[in-house]
Amino acid sequence: MPNDNLRRYDLNQLVVLRALLDTANVTRAAAMVGLSQPGMSRALSRLRADFGDPLLIRSGAAMRRTPRGEALRDTIGVFLDHAAELYRPEAFVPAKAERVFRAAMPDVVATTLLAPLFEILAIEAPRTRLEVVAWPGLAAGRKDEIDFAISTEPQVYDGFRMHRLYSDHDLLIHRKARACDHDAGDSGAVLALPHIAVIPAALAEDPVEPWLRSIGLARNIVVTVPTYLQAAHLASRSDLVAIVPTRFAATIAGPLGLAEATLPIDQSADPQWLLYPARLETDPASIWLRGLIKRIV
Repeated sequence: MPNDNLRRYDLNQLVVLRALLDTANVTRAAAMVGLSQPGMSRALSRLRADFGDPLLIRSGAAMRRTPRGEALRDTIGVFLDHAAELYRPEAFVPAKAERVFRAAMPDVVATTLLAPLFEILAIEAPRTRLEVVAWPGLAAGRKDEIDFAISTEPQVYDGFRMHRLYSDHDLLIHRKARACDHDAGDSGAVLALPHIAVIPAALAEDPVEPWLRSIGLARNIVVTVPTYLQAAHLASRSDLVAIVPTRFAATIAGPLGLAEATLPIDQSADPQWLLYPARLETDPASIWLRGLIKRIV
């Protein structure tokens, strides 16, 4: 039957039909679906007209299903059970899930987040896979293919839902063996040091620069690199210094032999945003993953 023909029928009547065919009794069927006995009799008349068959016929004091009614009994049951499934919320069971999660984040975030995230995924959702694309990665034309992004630049993912994850501020890193030939409390002396600037692919300049300009300051940049990890490695093997977020510094300072120093400059906190496509707002797997990320940070 063409789907358009379904408009001729009241599909709610299939629930009534199921009760009639299961009980073969108008009175009991009426009680099951909450109809009066006259109402059930009228419903049976409509069903007989729709199916072109009596469905139930009187046989002495009882009613018996016709061959058509007998054939419909199991079919209607399966159909209604499948229909009911459509309305049940989709379940996400991490331990059984086989899903690929795709994320975009800059290295400054990935350095601090990926290890604990993978650790929990390996325990709670061992069959899932995590793919991290280069930030801003799929932002240009395929951004809806990612499950989430984390960034201080939410405009890169215009149209995504936003949730503030945490706030961070900047500090100075340098190798521990570097001679302290400056006054750590003198902003002019700190900014005159040879600095490494980090200019990610999506930006025209290091995010530190607009902040310094806004308060009438500038620093001595001698090298620019595209990632914070490159800046940290370079600082660990030279007399160069870099301004980086505190969470990133806390993660890499020990392994790379770096020292951390407070910047003698007033600064406001930088928010990191959790960004995800609107289509995943109510997706159970996405809800679980977002909750996991919030738990970690």
